[in-house]
Amino acid sequence: MSVGIRYVLPGDEALFDRISPDVFDHPVERAQLSRYLVTPGHHLIVAIVDGQIVGQIAAAVHYHPDGRPTELYIDEI
Repeated sequence: MSVGIRYVLPGDEALFDRISPDVFDHPVERAQLSRYLVTPGHHLIVAIVDGQIVGQIAAAVHYHPDGRPTELYIDEI
């Protein structure tokens, strides 16, 4: 079994036509996915086996308004 790792970009929405159960908490909505992908600071990486998404990690850059250092918030692994 070969696992591919892919950084998801705008225009990659068709990758989400085949997703293994339990990869996401809820069904992926195409419009919401598109908004996520075009939002600066949002990142999504998926693991793919035989054309099907089998894992994902989502993260967002967190800019603090009080001058603390910028962080990368990892939402899902």
